[in-house]
Formats: sequence, C-alpha cells, structure tokens
Amino acid sequence: MFLEHFYSRKPIVEKEIYGVVGKHTKPDEVYGIIREFLKRGGKRFRPLLCLSCAGAVGGNIKDALNAAAAIELFHNFTLIHDDIEDNSQMRRAEPCLHIKYGMPLAINAGDGLFMLVWKTALGKGGKDSAESQKILLSAFTSVLEGQAMELSWHRENRWDITKEDYLKMAGGKTASLISASCHAGALLGGADASICKRLSTFGYKLGLAFQIQDDLLNLVGDEKKYKKEIGGDIREGKRTLMVLDCLKKLSAADAKKMRKILGEEGATNDEISWCIEKMRSTGSLGAASKYATSLVEEAKKEISPLKESEDKTDLLSVARYIISREE
Repeated sequence: MFLEHFYSRKPIVEKEIYGVVGKHTKPDEVYGIIREFLKRGGKRFRPLLCLSCAGAVGGNIKDALNAAAAIELFHNFTLIHDDIEDNSQMRRAEPCLHIKYGMPLAINAGDGLFMLVWKTALGKGGKDSAESQKILLSAFTSVLEGQAMELSWHRENRWDITKEDYLKMAGGKTASLISASCHAGALLGGADASICKRLSTFGYKLGLAFQIQDDLLNLVGDEKKYKKEIGGDIREGKRTLMVLDCLKKLSAADAKKMRKILGEEGATNDEISWCIEKMRSTGSLGAASKYATSLVEEAKKEISPLKESEDKTDLLSVARYIISREE
C-alpha cells in the first residue's frame, strides 16, 4: 500500500514511453534492443516525480507527460552507457546490453534512445514547453558533466577527492535529473517561479540522498533486493562519500591497502568484505547514512508551503522512501 497513489500513474508513463518507441520498428538492431531494455522494467521514479509535482501545484498531470517520458528515456540512455563505462555485468537482473549484444550495438542503442529523448521533448508545444525544454537540456548536460568528473578521477587515479567534490559530481550525475523532474513538473503544472525553485531544490536534495543511499546499498544491501552485485562499486573503484571518509580515518598502511583493492577487478570477496568492515568500524557508513537523512529533512521543508493534497503527501512519502529503500 506504500506509495500506492504515486505508483498508480506508472501505467500512464509506460504507455507514453512505449508509444514513443513503438513508432519505430526498423532496424530491429536499434529499436528492438531499446524495447527489450525498457521492458526490463524500472521504478519510473523520475517521471512519476514529475507528474506528482505537477499535481501538487494544482496542475493537470497530462501537461507534464511529455517531459516525464523524455526524462525516463534519458535516464535509460544513461544506464546503457554507464554500464559500458563501468564495465558492469548485470542490469535489472539480466546481462547488460554490451554483454548480451556487444559494445557497438549497445552504444548504438543508447544513441538511439538519446534521439528519442529529444523527439519526445520537442513533440508537444504549448505554454511553458520551451522553458521546460531548457530545464531538461540543463539537467542532461549536468548529468554528462558529473559522469565525466567521476570517470576522470578513475582515469587519473585520484584520491584527493573532498566531500565537496563528491557532492558536485553526484549533484550533476544524479541530483540534477531528479531536480529537473520536479522543476519541470511544477512549471508545467502552472506554479510560479518561487514554487518552481522550491521544488527544484526539493528534487536536488532528494537526488543527493538517493545517490548516497545507492552507494550504501552497494555495500550493505541485500543482493536479491538490490539486483546488482554487492561490493561492485569497490571493484569499480568508486569514490563514494563513505570511501573518502574512511580513507581519511585509516592508518597509512590500511589506507594504502584499501586504495590498492579499490578498482581492482580481481578483488576477492574477502578483500571487499575487509573494505566494508573498515568503513563500518570507522563510522563512515553511519556518517553517510546520517547525512542522507539530513538532506531528506531539508528537502521536506522546501515543500511546506504547498497546499495539502494527495500529491504533496506522495512527495513527503517519496522523501522518506529515499533513505529506507532496499533496491
């Protein structure tokens, strides 16, 4: 029953997304792969946030549907390319596209999705449509820039990353798209500039908390629920908030050992467990969880001026879900 109203709109989002992809059938090596990837499912969290924000400001959710679909298509485009960049093996309990179909077809399918993003975003005119497209373009740019920051840290083997650096990276890679989902929904729902700004900030803080929680789940989550390899971020050498905090607290010898394990594809389960235990014993896991909770509390304050409604209740419930989710 949790978030029942929030997720009740998922079929509307699915219909819109599949409607966009369904207009393209050939070549199957592009659109067939895209359809297969989308049918693997997903929470559709970002487009549903977009619709909820439109409803929470008193608007008609249909006016935000195009933007919501474009956001979800873009999110899936990033997943395909992220999996390639991270050399991930599984996505939504199935082999990643580059594992199943090879790198060239996976990259091409991702490019095809990016084309469909803009076909969707530009497909409907009307009041505020141009402004919403600017919001999406800004967010899409921030996602790519945030991803580039993270990739450069790995390429340059940098470990002098600060908390502020991490937040800037996660703000681009993850929070910007969630922020845009809320901002565009509010705008297309007819909200004034001050409310749009509040919902944009609400989404940004939720996005940061979402990424931190995702990083935590990769270390201490239930693999069956999380549907990704536990400890995979360690093998990939991810500079997460808890890793950066832990490295500062460890002895020089232990910090050297952890840096050697991080990013080692052949790292053993015992080595990964050792890293996780160090993050636990230094309090780094707890500190990251506490910070994510504080971000959510700050986010909730941003929407306090909104009138009481089912959609506002959903937004508050989503905020609580961000830090309690297990997948």
